[in-house]
Amino acid sequence: MKMDVVISGVGGQGNIFASLVISQYAMNRNLKVIGAETIGAAQRGGAVVSHIRIADGEIYSPIISRGQADLLIGMEYVELLRHLRLLNPKGMYLLNAMKIPTVLNNMALDEYPEVEEILKAVRNYCPRGYVVEASAMARKMGNIQMTNVVMLGALSKVFPFFEYEEMKLLVAANSPTRFKEANVKGFE
Repeated sequence: MKMDVVISGVGGQGNIFASLVISQYAMNRNLKVIGAETIGAAQRGGAVVSHIRIADGEIYSPIISRGQADLLIGMEYVELLRHLRLLNPKGMYLLNAMKIPTVLNNMALDEYPEVEEILKAVRNYCPRGYVVEASAMARKMGNIQMTNVVMLGALSKVFPFFEYEEMKLLVAANSPTRFKEANVKGFE
């Protein structure tokens, strides 16, 4: 058994928490897990990428190579597109329907790509995937920072490896006490 997962987003979206839950889920199944995070100016809205490698045998590198990821979780349109090359075209993507303009976009020095163009490129590369209104759902529940747990809930419903009830327990177990109830609600 081997599975490679990439989570891409920007600082503050909870990639690291999602990575922790996924890693613990695999370790609970006595699988080997190795991971790495690339955090570029994350506290200022910079890119955050998590590589999670899961296997029942040896894992030799924490970094997932081009075309090797079985699952790409994009917390934002452009960040999914930016890391699409890591996804195996026969893999699956899970994309949060969220636009986060870059500093250059905000300064009118660069244009944010049209969402339809992004989706077209993604679907041409990998037809198997889902777009989730996770940020909109989290905002409706009163806290956009629950986007990551909404995405984990969606993941457990569409990707057979991840069992819903156990993932929910891990979200609760890893949440700070003051966010536990809200995070479980967001997951559901």
